[in-house]
Amino acid sequence: MKKYLYILFFPLLVSCSSTYFLSTLSSNSEDVEQVENGDFLIEKDSLWIAYCFNGESAPIQITVFNKSSQPLYVDWQKSALIVNDVAFTYGGEKLEMGGNVNGYFIDDMPMLYNSVGEFQGDFRGNINLPKYVSFIPPNTMISHKPLRLTGVDLEVIPKKEYKNMLMTDKNDQTVKVKQVNFEEENTPLKFRSYLTVYAENNKPIVFEQSFYLKNIIKSTSLTPKSMSKELAERGDLFYIEKPANTTFANIFLGTSLVVGAVALDVMVNTNNY
Repeated sequence: MKKYLYILFFPLLVSCSSTYFLSTLSSNSEDVEQVENGDFLIEKDSLWIAYCFNGESAPIQITVFNKSSQPLYVDWQKSALIVNDVAFTYGGEKLEMGGNVNGYFIDDMPMLYNSVGEFQGDFRGNINLPKYVSFIPPNTMISHKPLRLTGVDLEVIPKKEYKNMLMTDKNDQTVKVKQVNFEEENTPLKFRSYLTVYAENNKPIVFEQSFYLKNIIKSTSLTPKSMSKELAERGDLFYIEKPANTTFANIFLGTSLVVGAVALDVMVNTNNY
């Protein structure tokens, strides 16, 4: 009598979720004021300029309000984002780019021992942006999203540098997250915005502001949709989503700059700040 051995194979079902890197920016420029909603504000006699980075991969929204009685112009071709000392024009030229990021971490959180770690990474890519000069009539404003930041590999940050923390979501539920904090001296990301503004028959005025990555919250439970509205809509907060079972290549800041949607809205007699 023959005997048969039946072997049954059951697939292993694994439930995986995306990992979110919720990142906060800060500024070290003396002329920058961070307002209540997290936007970065520069105010002068004739205008104010606001920067907002809220959203996926930090879309850079630049809002300029003309407080003066004469028209102003923003020359995007003579304005640029400078990331780790590599410049990317806001105005439309296609640029090849390359560089590297490196830094170190110092853990000085209370009740924890001090530790130091190093990291480094490279980036390559190009950008292709629209060309034009924005016209701003008196007592009006424009809002422009020329590009967003994308591409640096966050895996260069050692996992041991993240510390366990608890946060609450929009439903007041406690969720576990991991967080790493930076100072200006050890941040893995620094960038500057160089904006050229002028009035008719006047010399251009350059506004240059500096920003840096202040902290990262890493979580599969706390997502942009599950955060409180006040936190999720802050101008200094952006996020990167790492889908389950994928690598981090070409996801975070540094490998390339991707063109964002252009929003050009003229609003008469409006001042939100």
